[in-house]
Amino acid sequence: MAIQWDFMLDIGILGTALFVATILRSKIKLLQKFMVPNNILAGFLLLAVGSGGFGLIETSTERFGNYVYHLLAIVFIAMTLRKAENKSSKSTFALGLLMSVGTGIQAIIGLVIAYIFMQTILPDLFPTFGYFLMLGFAQGPGQSYSLGKSWELSGFENAGDIGLTFAAIGYIWAALIGVLVIYWLKKKYYGKTHANTSSSNQKKGVIKELKEQPCAGNLTTDTAAIDGFSFQIAAVIFVYILTFLFLKGLGKTLLSFNEDSKIIHQLVNTAWGLHFIFAAFIAVLVKKIIYKFGWGNMLNNGLLTRISGVSLDFMVTASIAAISIPVVVQYIGIILTITTIGGLFTVYFVFHEIRKSGLNHPFERIAGLFGTLTGTLSSGLILIRILDKDFKTNAAHDQVFGAGIAAPFIAPLILSVIVPLLGMNSSNPDLYYLLTLAGIFLYISILYIIWRRYTRKFKKKTVK
Repeated sequence: MAIQWDFMLDIGILGTALFVATILRSKIKLLQKFMVPNNILAGFLLLAVGSGGFGLIETSTERFGNYVYHLLAIVFIAMTLRKAENKSSKSTFALGLLMSVGTGIQAIIGLVIAYIFMQTILPDLFPTFGYFLMLGFAQGPGQSYSLGKSWELSGFENAGDIGLTFAAIGYIWAALIGVLVIYWLKKKYYGKTHANTSSSNQKKGVIKELKEQPCAGNLTTDTAAIDGFSFQIAAVIFVYILTFLFLKGLGKTLLSFNEDSKIIHQLVNTAWGLHFIFAAFIAVLVKKIIYKFGWGNMLNNGLLTRISGVSLDFMVTASIAAISIPVVVQYIGIILTITTIGGLFTVYFVFHEIRKSGLNHPFERIAGLFGTLTGTLSSGLILIRILDKDFKTNAAHDQVFGAGIAAPFIAPLILSVIVPLLGMNSSNPDLYYLLTLAGIFLYISILYIIWRRYTRKFKKKTVK
């Protein structure tokens, strides 16, 4: 009897890497000083010992990439199914706007640099290459890999691997450059008042005292019928199956108009690459139906957060472990150019705008926004915690809920990838590319003007 072990071995490898990373973080002072997230450490450990590194264990780039793709949707669904907490404020909206502007600027930087390379030394560069800065830095490995994988169907070889590379470099900016910047802020502006603000638990990443261990969530079903956590997982998977069926139907509907059209095929591929957005929309509809029938008490925010947390940890680990070193070497010049310029400008942008905004707790906000625009939301919260260990300021609150506010503003930026793809089938692809750049620039300019006018009220409060 032949039993397939590939999936379980992959999960076992990822889980073992996370386990080892947790032990290392709890013991090694350097890792504690830089607050390196365990999932990032686990990913780089696997990258080193896996098939792309020393080859001590067998890792599959293709399979790990697939896990990243699916876990991304799980994260979005679990977060969307949670009951919304009405905690938005004026500063939350302001931060959400600024996050959207920063994401758009990264898209412009990436597209401009890519266009220069296309017109000079890399004429065959795929037209959406420049988007990877925004996708890898501000959005994370899931989105970057998902869209990259869809572009492979349009002729962009190894696009998924390139997307993961951008995301990994973004994590390095968040975990290394970000921490160095925060320690510089502490030394220059905070002095002794913020010395050693991180607790032992936060540094080591392990909570030993039982009374300090937080509750993971509440069970909403009788375990004699079904385990409460099982039901939360079932609800998330149900939404994902609906997403699959919707995308399957959408693809068949579009192809029924003209199955030989390259444009329609590109639209279908892009839709599958944006599966996480469709998943979030369907989760919203399912949640509305659940609450309409009075079943809202069956969903639990704590347990849904645990599902998204587990999915995120395994997704980040798999995303770094799936990086293909030969692909990185092939594009090393343009990757380093885009990420270096993009990273440096992100530092400048965050410092300049937050300090001029008049928002309170500017340095905590600088830490959170920089971490989010280079890594993930969790990266931003980790950097905030270095300055504000107990989250006593409203910086962490605004960062979390600001990300939700930013989502609809960022969606048009992600959807704009369709335009240069359509240009590939035209007689003048450069026109489509430049129109995309102009459209993004105009859109971000409008958001920036709104941001500047909106933050005037904070400046007036500061003056008073």
